[in-house]
Amino acid sequence: MFSKSLAWSLLALVSVTGTVASTHADLFDFEKQQLDPVSVAGSTIRFEKGSAPANTTLPTCKAFPGHLDWPRDNTWHELGTFLNGTLLRPVPVSSVCYNGTAYSNYDAAACANITTSWGTTFVRMDHPIEPVAPMFEGLTCVPPGSGPTYNNNTCTQGGYPVYVVNASTAAHIQAAVNFARNENVRLVIKNTGHDLMGKSLGAGSLSVWTHGLNNIEIIANYSIDGYSGPAFHVGAAVQANDLLKAAADNKLMAVTGICDSVGIPGGYTQGGGHSPLGALYGMGADQVLSLQVVTADGEFRTASPTENTDLFWAIRGGGGSTFGVVTSMILKAYPDATTTVATFDWGVRESNISRETYWKGTASYFGHFANFTGQGLSGQFFLYPQEGRPQGADPNAQPRTSIAPLFGVGKTLAQLKQAVQPWIDEMAGLGIQMNTTWAEFPSYYPAYYSQLAPTSLGVMPYNMTYGSRLLSRASLDSQSGLNATMAAFRALAEQGHMFNGFQLAPTLETGKPVGPDGNAVLPAWRDALSHTIVFALWPEDYSPAQQMAFRNDFATGSRGMQLLRDATPGSGSYMSEADRLEPNLQEAFFGNNYPRLLAIKRKYDPHGVFFASTGVGSEFWKVHSVDDLPTENGQLCRV
Repeated sequence: MFSKSLAWSLLALVSVTGTVASTHADLFDFEKQQLDPVSVAGSTIRFEKGSAPANTTLPTCKAFPGHLDWPRDNTWHELGTFLNGTLLRPVPVSSVCYNGTAYSNYDAAACANITTSWGTTFVRMDHPIEPVAPMFEGLTCVPPGSGPTYNNNTCTQGGYPVYVVNASTAAHIQAAVNFARNENVRLVIKNTGHDLMGKSLGAGSLSVWTHGLNNIEIIANYSIDGYSGPAFHVGAAVQANDLLKAAADNKLMAVTGICDSVGIPGGYTQGGGHSPLGALYGMGADQVLSLQVVTADGEFRTASPTENTDLFWAIRGGGGSTFGVVTSMILKAYPDATTTVATFDWGVRESNISRETYWKGTASYFGHFANFTGQGLSGQFFLYPQEGRPQGADPNAQPRTSIAPLFGVGKTLAQLKQAVQPWIDEMAGLGIQMNTTWAEFPSYYPAYYSQLAPTSLGVMPYNMTYGSRLLSRASLDSQSGLNATMAAFRALAEQGHMFNGFQLAPTLETGKPVGPDGNAVLPAWRDALSHTIVFALWPEDYSPAQQMAFRNDFATGSRGMQLLRDATPGSGSYMSEADRLEPNLQEAFFGNNYPRLLAIKRKYDPHGVFFASTGVGSEFWKVHSVDDLPTENGQLCRV
């Protein structure tokens, strides 16, 4: 509770610092509005200097609604008063479907609309708590008939945050961080909710919603640590579609992901970030030249090659929601270029070939990854286990592969055709006729959207899991490695699993990051020719126990993702598109960077203010979900 009167608080707590903290670029106006440590001293949003004493006994669990340690209503009210209307208490959108619940907002017409649109385009990006992947929330409030039968007749807050700070200034973020630390409340961060690991969710949590911080500034010439050239200054909420458009309007290109709805300075860049430009310019994290962040002590900091260099190293690739709340980043920009795109499609049924011939053709494609990426080409592929049929084990299935698209950035149509002609000839020699399309564009922006349509983002299926693996050069660029990898692909496909993967090569030579010692991107990325995701569906009527048995078998069983691990020894997995049950997550997601990352985590966050499932330091915590599934619908406690 605030130690001064409410009137005093309203006058003193709105004090902000107007000075520019960064020595490299002006702050955005919203970043200049910071908390005044003197004014908030003694309050619930007071700052904390230094780390926790060695003999400090930290609480076993985070405070939880209904427990004695949960902040009182008047404490939340005073926080809300200081935040001047930006402290929200949102309810799940599907709560309108349930009469007799604590929400008391039943609306049959609204429910019908939500039920109709639940699996298609929805308001998730612009809603303070709704995620893209509601299975990580725990499916505690979904439209009737849209979730598992055992969990479909009630509506509770479940794994959704209880309160949300709709941040529009750095002071709002500082207040949220300080409050969560001082009151021992779980803190989460949400930008878009395009999060395939559930990191923006948390039962009994306070969420920092950065979705309104969408400033973009073009810097014509920015110089730092050996880099000199154009740059983007972007707020925390800037999504790929915003950045791509701003870049195109200024005859530039920006490194973003495949999905244009992804928030660039958030989990995308902080988790590494693969890109259609990866074979030319490296990872998303490699583009960061400087950044602003609010750390667990509430301080607003600049991290760059010359300031807080350890934090700068860690945030670029060490994982989101781990080291602080990033408010803005300065990113490299590149001159626009002619871009050509092609698509290829072949399959047992489509090409009228045998399964053996199909797999030879697929091996031919993967065997050319080193050559393709060496010429700067990148691509996205899909492998469907049995086109037109439900997933399930079937060794007689008729698989199909689609490459959509293959990007030739900086290449004319003639140059792209010349680059891929040896592979096309090889496929023809196998008797495989492919459906192909070709198109040349004067710049990158229209080429990107010619195949990668604006994200019509709905909801991930609740009965689906997925795992990922980085395919190393050794696993594709040698005959023995390629044979082992394709055998794993075939075994997984014949069990009904679908693949979505990417042809890339984000080596240090193509995307060298600034800074004296690079960044925290998983080293296995630098040797990868592909990032491949494998999807698995379980029957919709599975109980929680049956789901866990299925998921464990897929994650670590001899017929699941272990097949790809065995074919790619020493490689890893992409932390932002991976299995929550990934074994040895420290090695898989961070490699030999992990000890250093953990030390930096402990330095800047000794109390564990920031927690992200599968993130750095997550092994010291456990979410006690109500059904023992890997969700966020339970109290967070120390192990």
